[in-house]
Amino acid sequence: MITGFSFLEQVDRICGAFATVLHSTEPKVYAMLALLLILGLLVFPPKNDPDQI
Repeated sequence: MITGFSFLEQVDRICGAFATVLHSTEPKVYAMLALLLILGLLVFPPKNDPDQI
């Protein structure tokens, strides 16, 4: 049972470190997602299919 708590503690520590890194780079992450979305729409525009509703 002790090893289970130790494993969960390590997972919690890793998740906390990931959340800290993500929080500090949040504007860059959102900018990259927006850029990928815009580029995706430019490279693969929606098809004009009259049969599609």
